[in-house]
Amino acid sequence: MQELGIQGREVNNLAVLIWTDSINDVDWYTFLNLWQTINRIPFSNVLCRKSSLTRCIQQISTHFPNLYSFYPKSFILPYKQSAFLRAKQSKNCTWIIKPDGGSLGNGITILKPGCDYPPDNNLAVAQQYLESFILDKKKFDLRVYALVASIDPLEIYVYRNGLSRFCSDETDQSSVYSQITNVTLNKQNPEFDGFQDISRLISDTFERLKNEFNADINKLWEEIDNVVTLTIISGLKYMKTGVKSYLKPSIVSRCFQIFGFDILLDTNLHPHVIEVNYRPNLEYHRGPERRMKVGMIKDAIAIAAPFESLQSALDYRKLGWSNETWRTYLMNNPELKELIKSSKEKAIQLSNFVKVYPTTGELNKTYQDVIKVVENMKLESIPGSFLIPERDM
Repeated sequence: MQELGIQGREVNNLAVLIWTDSINDVDWYTFLNLWQTINRIPFSNVLCRKSSLTRCIQQISTHFPNLYSFYPKSFILPYKQSAFLRAKQSKNCTWIIKPDGGSLGNGITILKPGCDYPPDNNLAVAQQYLESFILDKKKFDLRVYALVASIDPLEIYVYRNGLSRFCSDETDQSSVYSQITNVTLNKQNPEFDGFQDISRLISDTFERLKNEFNADINKLWEEIDNVVTLTIISGLKYMKTGVKSYLKPSIVSRCFQIFGFDILLDTNLHPHVIEVNYRPNLEYHRGPERRMKVGMIKDAIAIAAPFESLQSALDYRKLGWSNETWRTYLMNNPELKELIKSSKEKAIQLSNFVKVYPTTGELNKTYQDVIKVVENMKLESIPGSFLIPERDM
């Protein structure tokens, strides 16, 4: 915020940007003034709870199975318990069971082939364990940052850096520290030898993949962009419904959000979305990580909230504002919209974010086809948040 020249206050009714970092799912929207934009999208949790993300992707993948093959085979428990047990019996593979609202590696169970599964009634997702690409004899995954700058019209950006999170034990060991990449978990390893081993920049890891394994990094980023975009589209109808329900339209987007995508690279360096984080950790463990995260947040705000001209107008008027006087002001000053557009275009050019939707050509047509199907699908209450599928015991 300081690097952007933004002065933050605990309470400021004239602020155009409302920034919250609360872990709780709070209604921030009802009391927003018409000139305010917030860094949370209503109903975005549909992507960030493990059960609802699984349900969204399962629904759309029936129409586009090849497009959504990046998401591991998954079952929502206990509702699809019988189907999971049949799959577990027929497939000689490892499964990972994650509680619906779990984080920081808490509550995860890893089921090796032949291990019994003790059923319980807690909401969870059983996901097929994918073999990952190995570097330095260790499993790793990626934390990729995606900015949804607007829901209607949809605008998605992917940051060209992030974190690669490494296990603290080598893969030939049977410990949890060789299978789960969560940084908070791995720093508890008695053999933990510093954050430089378990939390690195994606840019550094990709440079090694390029130099040591001849990886095509541009192609890899394109594949990451694709799976991120398709994942966000799977929950688009819910988020559009949330925006229409909670936020009155204005000349700018009233909300945006930074999502943290956990992405695993398989043995062929193809990306798979494992989960999506509603509130990606913005703390840092090393200087390079701090600089990356500050740069990412700075770029995200500059793109999603380039509202210096609006803030100046709000601050200039001494008589105060109401939603009605603000509407009148916008009608009488149409040039504000062009000023905001110009600021945003400049911010995009200077940023490390890449716009991935809308795009051009056949890829954009594919996304449009998926969006049409998503928008015609029936809204459901989903386990953990929104319609519970038929109970399958």
